[in-house]
Amino acid sequence: MNYANVLSDAVLAATGVYVFVHFFKRESLYNRLLWALFLLTISATALLGAVRFAGVQELIPLHGSMQILAGSLGVACAVVAVWGLVLREPFGPTAFWSTVAVGLALFAVLLTPRIRVFTQVVQSLGMVVIMVIACFGLLRRNRRAIWIVFAVMILALATKITPQLSANQISFFHYTTALSLICFGQAARPSR
Repeated sequence: MNYANVLSDAVLAATGVYVFVHFFKRESLYNRLLWALFLLTISATALLGAVRFAGVQELIPLHGSMQILAGSLGVACAVVAVWGLVLREPFGPTAFWSTVAVGLALFAVLLTPRIRVFTQVVQSLGMVVIMVIACFGLLRRNRRAIWIVFAVMILALATKITPQLSANQISFFHYTTALSLICFGQAARPSR
């Protein structure tokens, strides 16, 4: 049992749920559903990770699949949700279901063993696209976009710094991801 990883996964799971419930109340229905898929796939993955690190080894394959789901469906939903947030565009059912279909197709493709190695590529590409959208928002003087930039920068730093740490790498990644989710939530707060 790895107590540090159990705690950091539990914190990440709780943060994802808290950010969704607290910050995205005012979003339109389909935009909120996109945020829900992004945040709650991360939370579900973290919750499974906490149980796994608590000693339930039977969950390792399910946890791995959930990580791929968060990195495919979650990332696809995040890209579209950020677009809607930064450009203040409410989405309808067509955009929502199209995004879900693309995310699930990515998930199905990434489950195949030979292509699974591209999961990190999909996640990195998603971060780049989100950063481009945020920069576009900054050009339009949208203050929400700065929080999106912070969120992506924190995720990028966590991804690059984590492998070089001598301390608990997994816990560091969980805590920085939680901080990133809080930044995404801050972006949804109404401008003053």
